[in-house]
Amino acid sequence: MTGTRTKLLRNPEFVHLGAELEKHLEDWIGSSGPENLAGLLDDTCVTLLRDAFVAVGGCEGTVWLTDRDRQHLVAVYNSGSDAVSLVGFEQPIGSGIISLVFSQQQPYCENDILASRGHDDTLDKKVAKRTKAMIAVPFYFGFGLRGVVSCVQLEENSAGGSGYSFEDVRTLVNVTNIVERLIDDSLLSSALGLSDGG
Repeated sequence: MTGTRTKLLRNPEFVHLGAELEKHLEDWIGSSGPENLAGLLDDTCVTLLRDAFVAVGGCEGTVWLTDRDRQHLVAVYNSGSDAVSLVGFEQPIGSGIISLVFSQQQPYCENDILASRGHDDTLDKKVAKRTKAMIAVPFYFGFGLRGVVSCVQLEENSAGGSGYSFEDVRTLVNVTNIVERLIDDSLLSSALGLSDGG
């Protein structure tokens, strides 16, 4: 192996289609609520995320997507036992750590969440649990930032681990990037009619 990457040569006849395709996807995503966009997380995406949450020592993980007005991050998937009550929760953008990750577009790791002034414990109170450590990473697909993927360790779970490492953050970032590629592939195939049967 030489380490060089193989690239498909660009066809000049397709160049103008790129901007049109990007606009088409942006319009569709913009008109779809987070509950509809959650359907882009197919079984493969969910399995990859769930496995990553376990691999880094998390008790559970959540996928947050922005609402149409980009005023809230909405929990559209959760791998934990409180998923039913947690999915649909809206975190105001501008409040809490996941909002910070969304606005700064940088991964975040905190191993003493109770001491963090940026932590919003509204969700903890809703599910009557206390978060002790968190990783949160920006979540992109469809040519843009669409939300955040977070993973937590809870005080109530004795098997929840003792914090996260830099390697754990990198693992969650890498898996989130893979999920982004899977969603983008699905979006592009659908928009171009490549996934149509028959």
